[in-house]
Amino acid sequence: MRALVDARELANAVAHAVRVLEKDDPGVSLSADGERVAVTAAGDSQWSRSTLDAEILEPGDVVVNGLWLASLAQAMPSGEISVETDGPNLQLRGGQATLRMRLASEELRPENPAMPDSFTDVDPAEYEALCRSVVNAAGATRDRPVLAAVRFRGADGVLEAAATNRFMAGRRSMDAAVPDGEWLADADWVKRNARSITSIGFTGRHMVVRTAYDTDMIALVDGQYPRIDGFWWDTAEATGSIGVDRKALTEAARMLKSVCFDTSSSTVPLILDEHDGLLRVSYAGTGRDSDSAGVRALEAEISGEARMKVNADYLLAALGAMDADTVVIRKREGSDGRVGPYLIGQEDGRVDQLIMPVRG
Repeated sequence: MRALVDARELANAVAHAVRVLEKDDPGVSLSADGERVAVTAAGDSQWSRSTLDAEILEPGDVVVNGLWLASLAQAMPSGEISVETDGPNLQLRGGQATLRMRLASEELRPENPAMPDSFTDVDPAEYEALCRSVVNAAGATRDRPVLAAVRFRGADGVLEAAATNRFMAGRRSMDAAVPDGEWLADADWVKRNARSITSIGFTGRHMVVRTAYDTDMIALVDGQYPRIDGFWWDTAEATGSIGVDRKALTEAARMLKSVCFDTSSSTVPLILDEHDGLLRVSYAGTGRDSDSAGVRALEAEISGEARMKVNADYLLAALGAMDADTVVIRKREGSDGRVGPYLIGQEDGRVDQLIMPVRG
């Protein structure tokens, strides 16, 4: 095997693929065929192939230690290099630099899983926005894999993504001719493989995403997803609302969170209410942080009884999942005085977030 490639492109391709490797099973395949070099790796529940443009002088396919290859590729100087086999070794050679490593046993060759029967083309920017709008709402602990997953659902030419950690939830939809169905995929993987996606596909066991150069697969999460659809409510039922510049509210929440020094609680309560015709965002410390306080006033459109109490982290996560200049935070108070989850939306109606109020 011998191929001429760009050193940085090779390093990036290897780094992309080896992310899925298990430390005790580091084998990857390195192949040169047609006009591309491909690096393929497999882990416990994931599979990845990354390709790069190349001038193929001698086609070939070998197995190497992927972690070792990643180190060598990263160490090579920039510019065109030769990737070539030399007896029992793989050699990277460019300019005055040459690095060599031993080939691995064929027993370490990663298996290639079955691909979906068909793929659905997606707009890369829309798919990235879809994923970005929900991944931060997923649970952070892997011991509850269902809550740590994103639920994808296809119906009538629309792909919807949703996630929740039970304290907040996010959902967004986009036009995509995916088959009707429901699939759960790990949120960290979804976030890591959200950029530049041109097509997606599903099997009974896997989700696959593709870019122009990369293909990534993960085993679907087994389990019943929480019945979160009923948590969203009709905006006509709102008893109070706040329309505010998203970036301004984000800056205010960050500023006020920064003056909380009580590390005994994960909740930083912020109060949103009307004062002198403006939206007042305030923090008043309690317990160990009772001496800290802060307030920020913002221009806003406020209607009804709009006093709200939110966790700063959840508010920031929800605002970060939106992409409109203005967002509307709505409150619904029942006849018994109990306040349900706050609904945060934007004008296009494609994305909305729910966050639970801070009680007390």
